[in-house]
Amino acid sequence: MRIMKGLLFLRKDPLTAAVIVCLFAVGLIGLPYERVGALLSEDMLNASLSGMIVCRAAGLAAMLILHRQLGFLCDPRLQKGSMPKVLPAFLVSLNNAPLIALFSGTAVVTAGADEIVLFALECIFVASFEELTFRGIVFPLMLQHFGAERRERTAAVLVSAAVFGAMHLLNLFSGGGMGPTLLQAGYTFLIGAMFAVVLLCTGNLMICIGLHAVYNFGGMLVPTLGSGSFSDIWSLPAIAVTAFLAVAALVFYSFCLLRLKTDRAVRLYRLSEKQRFALNGALMM
Repeated sequence: MRIMKGLLFLRKDPLTAAVIVCLFAVGLIGLPYERVGALLSEDMLNASLSGMIVCRAAGLAAMLILHRQLGFLCDPRLQKGSMPKVLPAFLVSLNNAPLIALFSGTAVVTAGADEIVLFALECIFVASFEELTFRGIVFPLMLQHFGAERRERTAAVLVSAAVFGAMHLLNLFSGGGMGPTLLQAGYTFLIGAMFAVVLLCTGNLMICIGLHAVYNFGGMLVPTLGSGSFSDIWSLPAIAVTAFLAVAALVFYSFCLLRLKTDRAVRLYRLSEKQRFALNGALMM
C-alpha cells in the first residue's frame, strides 16, 4: 500500500487543514520572545527586538516545513503585467509611516542605527511569518474550500482576512487594551484582504512579505524607536491622505478581484499530477 508523503492528506479537507494551521500558528505566536530576548541582551529594547526575531524566525522555519508538507508550490515568477497592481498597496504601506509628522518635526526617531537595523529585521521576520501563514497557507486553503470563481474567491479573501484580523485579538492576552486591540483587528482585516488580492494578481508571496514589512516598519517606527504624540502623528492632513489612499485602494482591488482570471486563483492551490495521484483522486481540480 502506498503511503502518502507528508501532510498532503490534510488537503482532502482544506477547512480542517486551515483550522489546524491556525492553531499551530497560535502556539508559535505565543513563544516567549521576551524571555528569549533577555538571554541575548540586557538592554530592554534590544532584548525585545532580538527575542521577537528569534521566535518569528523559528515560527517561519516551522511554517516553511508545513507549507511544503501540505504540497504548496513556490513559484517566484510574477504574473505578466502585474507590477502596476502592486503600486496602490505600496502607497498604503508606505503611508503607514508618519511621514508628515517626521518631516515637520512633530515626531522624531531617537534610536541609533543599530536599533533601526534590528527593528527592520524584526519587521521582516514578523512579516515573513505572517504572510507565509495567512497568505501562503490559509488563503490557498480557503480558495480550495470555496472555489476560484468570482463569488467564491471573494469569500476566500474575506474569510482568510477575517482570520488574520482575529489572530491579532491574541494581543488582549499580552496586555493590549480592548480599544486599541479591536482597532488593530479591524485594520489588519482590511490589510489582509488587500494583500490577498495582491497575491492573486502577482502570484508572488515575496511581494506581500515586502509590503507587509514596509507597513509594519512605518507604523511602529516612532512608537518603538522615537517619540511623538498620537495627535501629532495623526494630524488632519495625515488622516485625509490615509482616507484617500484607503478608499482608492479599496475600489482598485475590488475591481481587480472581480476582473481576475479564474486560473490565477486556481494556481495558488493547484496540486501537481503526482500529488493528485497521491490523494487517489479524492481532490478534483
